[in-house]
Amino acid sequence: MSARKFAVLLAFIAGASLWGLLSFRLYAQTPRPEANKETGAGKQAYDWKTSFAKVPVGKVPRTPDGKPDLQGIWSFSILTPLERPGGILKEQLTAEDAEAAEDKAQERQKNLRTEPTNTPPGQKTTDAYNTFWRDGYWYKAPMTTLHTSQVVDPPDGRLPPLTAFARERLQDFDTKLNRAATGPEDRPTTSRCLRGLTSGPPFLGQLPGSQETTLQIVENPGVVVVRGEGLHDAQLVYLDSRPRPPDTVHLDKGSSRGHWEGDTLVVESTNFADDSNGFFATYGTTNKMHLIERWKRLDDTHLLYGFTLDDPETWMKPWSAEYVMWRLTDQEQLVEYACHEGNVGIEFTLSAARAKEKREADAKEKEGRAIAAAETNRSENAAPVVPAGAISPGAISSNALGMQFVMIPPGHFQMGCSEGAKPVECTDDERPRHEVQITKTFELGKTEVTEKVWQSVMGANPSAYKGDDLPVENVTFEQVQDFIGKLNARNDGYLYRLPTEAEWEYAARAGTPDPYSGAVLRDALARFAQADELAWYNVDQTHPVATKKANGWGAYDMRGNVAEWVQDYYEPTYYSDSPAADPKGPPSGEARVVRGGSFHSYPWLTRVSLRSVFPETYEYYDLGFRVVREKQ
Repeated sequence: MSARKFAVLLAFIAGASLWGLLSFRLYAQTPRPEANKETGAGKQAYDWKTSFAKVPVGKVPRTPDGKPDLQGIWSFSILTPLERPGGILKEQLTAEDAEAAEDKAQERQKNLRTEPTNTPPGQKTTDAYNTFWRDGYWYKAPMTTLHTSQVVDPPDGRLPPLTAFARERLQDFDTKLNRAATGPEDRPTTSRCLRGLTSGPPFLGQLPGSQETTLQIVENPGVVVVRGEGLHDAQLVYLDSRPRPPDTVHLDKGSSRGHWEGDTLVVESTNFADDSNGFFATYGTTNKMHLIERWKRLDDTHLLYGFTLDDPETWMKPWSAEYVMWRLTDQEQLVEYACHEGNVGIEFTLSAARAKEKREADAKEKEGRAIAAAETNRSENAAPVVPAGAISPGAISSNALGMQFVMIPPGHFQMGCSEGAKPVECTDDERPRHEVQITKTFELGKTEVTEKVWQSVMGANPSAYKGDDLPVENVTFEQVQDFIGKLNARNDGYLYRLPTEAEWEYAARAGTPDPYSGAVLRDALARFAQADELAWYNVDQTHPVATKKANGWGAYDMRGNVAEWVQDYYEPTYYSDSPAADPKGPPSGEARVVRGGSFHSYPWLTRVSLRSVFPETYEYYDLGFRVVREKQ
């Protein structure tokens, strides 16, 4: 496997390999014959018995009646992705690649933006869990098989296409997600403690960092119980040949009947209710779902699990998956960590909603007063009014280092949460929306500062991703100030500085009032396929600057490639109380503002009003900057 393709696979692995000193075996399988690696044509049809027979079996614990003992607490937190990453044709990794993937996954978990274990007194905490609680931070999660995907059929390791009906359900889910709940019953089933996030059957292997990734199996000759961690819901698999319920009866877990084929427990489930599986919550399964699962004990600590899933109203054809679960040898029982009979979570959610409504009403009133005051002052202000959409891209100039600058005209705009933004597209830090005036023309970097320019000024390159035309990243605010100081020492007739966040947002909006600077985000199916023409997001690394389209004023990548330091200190109340003309932020503070999304942001985190906050010493591989220059 090439280094590039292996890096793609690692990008899909968000976690880490093992509890304590428990040892793991990698279960390799002989790949099926291939005639055409590009299309998969000529591959043998999937046969679970043949596939299962290729997996090595050790000493298998057995029950008193001689059947394999499936009992125990099992983890399905593994490193094998559900689908094979694009561009990877091999069905299996080498053992060396698997070991590297485990190490890389744990390193990734340690580098996540999470709170430190010990938060210094007085410092703002922004994350629900600190780093200690993150899966993969303090242990490695295993690559229990060498497969490059859990999906084994279709042979390309990818899920079949969704039906038109499923795509409609996906769009409906996206619409509901982006509107406020109409009441408690409109809240997700997880927050109402009705169904867990990883509710099965079937059970999909989850990358580390997920929650509720364990299950318990209890077995006797007449019934096998598969009990999930989240909410302790259970699948009852009857082995006594009892009849199923009538077709008109639909159950959340379906109706499961099992039998032994050699040492493999085969379970067939029907009679599912609509939307009964939590894994596919975004588009939902239907009551036509037909599931066949297979469970095979491999040794004391490993359990081979596979299934074939057929829902003709969700996928264009049936598909099958296989992977190996691992046993938690030091855990005796499952513990529900969130939901219980009292379910105070929904009480807190509702009370918080009422408090939020009050804050929003107060903010709207304050916003109205601010806009009215701005309207009064506007006629007295000398800054020209620039109508939205009526501005041509600014003139381009450059310096001796090849840095290009775009001319940004003066004008006024509504700063903060855009009118018409969806609930997920604004935070309290982006409210209230308020009038801001930019009274003078300024020159802003046409792109983020590149590694080539940084290297020429600083003599070194701190970036995680290397390339002359890539934006420099992994730089602290203090290092940026050092760069700017050396830039100014060149005495080229200009003074260089970071933009204020008002200048940054004004330039990013480019005369448009919408959240995405004139771009239209595609539907939910396309969001994660990187459909936007103006921003790099949801991709695996930084990209060369100015390879997407420029915004209306000629600036590139302002919404997504790397997030960008700006000059302002952060102070919550100063945001809306700052001067209406050329605000520069509070005079002091403990952290600085960062603006814009980045290459690994979700689509809605590329909105132009997005504000992030980090200490001046913070550095990360998706954080860079651009500069403003002014004539001396």
